[in-house]
Amino acid sequence: MIKIIHTKNIKSRTFGWVQNPSNFRSLCNVVAVFDHNSQKHKELINKEIPALITTKNGRDDLINAMNQRPLKLSYFHLVGTGTSKRAEAPCNSIVQATVKGQGEKEYTDNWTSDGFVRWAHCLGFIEYDYADDTFSITSSGLNLSAVWSKENEVNADERKILVNAILSYPPAIRVLTLLAENNAHLTKFEIGRKLGFTSENGFTSMPQDVLIRTISGISDSKERNEMRNNWEGSSDKYARMISSWLIKLGLVEKMPKEITVAVGTMTYTEKIGQSFIITAQGITALRKAQGVSKHNRIAKNISFEMLSTKGTDRTFLRTRRSLIIKALSESRNFITADEIVIFLNNNGIETSNAAVIDDINGLVNIGLDISINENFFIWKDKINDFTIPISANVEASEHERTKDELRENISHISHEYLSLIDLAYDSKQNRLFEMKTMQLLTEECGFDGLHLGGSRKPDGIVYTSSLSNNYGVIIDTKSYSRGYNLPIGQADEMQRYIQENQRRDENPNKWWNNFGDTVDTFYFMFVAGHFVGRYKDQIDRISLITNTKGVAIEVNRLLLTAENLKSKRYDLVKVESDYFD
Repeated sequence: MIKIIHTKNIKSRTFGWVQNPSNFRSLCNVVAVFDHNSQKHKELINKEIPALITTKNGRDDLINAMNQRPLKLSYFHLVGTGTSKRAEAPCNSIVQATVKGQGEKEYTDNWTSDGFVRWAHCLGFIEYDYADDTFSITSSGLNLSAVWSKENEVNADERKILVNAILSYPPAIRVLTLLAENNAHLTKFEIGRKLGFTSENGFTSMPQDVLIRTISGISDSKERNEMRNNWEGSSDKYARMISSWLIKLGLVEKMPKEITVAVGTMTYTEKIGQSFIITAQGITALRKAQGVSKHNRIAKNISFEMLSTKGTDRTFLRTRRSLIIKALSESRNFITADEIVIFLNNNGIETSNAAVIDDINGLVNIGLDISINENFFIWKDKINDFTIPISANVEASEHERTKDELRENISHISHEYLSLIDLAYDSKQNRLFEMKTMQLLTEECGFDGLHLGGSRKPDGIVYTSSLSNNYGVIIDTKSYSRGYNLPIGQADEMQRYIQENQRRDENPNKWWNNFGDTVDTFYFMFVAGHFVGRYKDQIDRISLITNTKGVAIEVNRLLLTAENLKSKRYDLVKVESDYFD
């Protein structure tokens, strides 16, 4: 049953997705804390909390909370607080005291504690009460606590319950399903690109081909390893973390994969260590979860919060998507996009058919089983009860309305590129904005080129290689929350790049050699969410000094240009004449 509750004030929590914890022993300990009959619960009250938490840091309050019946623990009691220097933060919460820290440290930090609470929640071991922001144990959690062990490794009974729990977690089913298709061997990026609601900021994936080309252009081995191991989007992190859980349960194996990318006459090859295959045990588990043969389908755990993770439209998107799940799951046979739009309108959410279709594709990408046929949909899954907390006057932001308009006009390029609308305004993800822009230009628009980045290099370059008169473009992308005014310092930087390319006698990294040999005409381009101030004056100044034409292009216009190129309404000659002449 999907229950709707109307509320004015709810805490904004982020459930359903986990990037940090992977220790199943610690997870079992955390779950046992919620069972007042468990040995772990008693140890925490009598030994660990008194030893690790001072009176000043809330020891007595936490012990009183643990002694309540029925046992309901608040988010604050579980997670606690931290300090700007995480290593120096005192222990002041239940989960901090439950989970051992790194090295000799006897407790963990509040960030890791939050991760364990999320993990226990998304696997269905604890449940959340919106009314008082508290958590309590579920029947599944009690089953796990009943077989709890003090051993360093999980025992056979715990492992069996953990496998069943992971099979109730939709994103884990999504990862297993992707790996099971033709016994696929996939990198975290290949999984991440198909995991979650890919058209938004909270579910981003590093463009693998762009990354391979970038790594290949770096000579410093330390920097190359940093790119291989740490450059990833949020969905890539989820893919890596979920795969690590599945590996520990024997359902997946880790196996490096070699990737080769061709650009023009050049090829680039790199090995991605975070790559995975499904095991025979994993295939059996997936069939069990899907209800194949003699098995009953395993009900999945869904939460309102897992349907969007960040951004100003988080509550709006969670509400829209949870209502779509309600409409789908309560339809008798099939339901059309038109019918879902009417249902949403009746519940105070105005949207379009295109947005509904994108959301349903996203629901498939988080691991739900929905049959998509043209413009109608069939719900094939089984889910546990969950609650939709609806706030008054939930409306889409200007960014989401822009996406809706673009959805109606984009049918040839993937709607995953709509995430550029969010990335263009998020300065914390400027690198991903650079790389996603380069992916759009090279994989969708027909340009050759690559992401450069780093010191004394432009963000990227693109060029044509099949025209009678080929041209190249030096690109600078800018993520600014309130628009980009092109300050003089960054205009001077572009001027330097243009002049370096003209002289080709400075800068030892010789980034200009990445242009094709047949390119003899060059332009420059700035890309941002939108531009403000006297940016046109700076464009004109750069052009006058360097005798090179340039343009400032807003990301929504770039998306429409990519659509026109992919649909063959434009060609690269027209792009040159429209933008630079």
